[in-house]
Amino acid sequence: MCTSIHGIPVVTDPSLSREETNKLISDLIQDCAWEGRQLGRVELIRYGEWVHVCSYERPSIKLVSVKITTEE
Repeated sequence: MCTSIHGIPVVTDPSLSREETNKLISDLIQDCAWEGRQLGRVELIRYGEWVHVCSYERPSIKLVSVKITTEE
């Protein structure tokens, strides 16, 4: 199931409840913010009692002006 939580695209296992998903995503957002990363996308896959969390960082793009000088 694909959904958006706090503006982040999330693919979840259908066996996870909405409450479990929200809790996992909220914790992941806090961890990423603490580390200075921006969360881009998350996949949650259940393996029995475990949940495999695949998180993808939002790419950071910075434009830098390059001033070319010509010397004669």
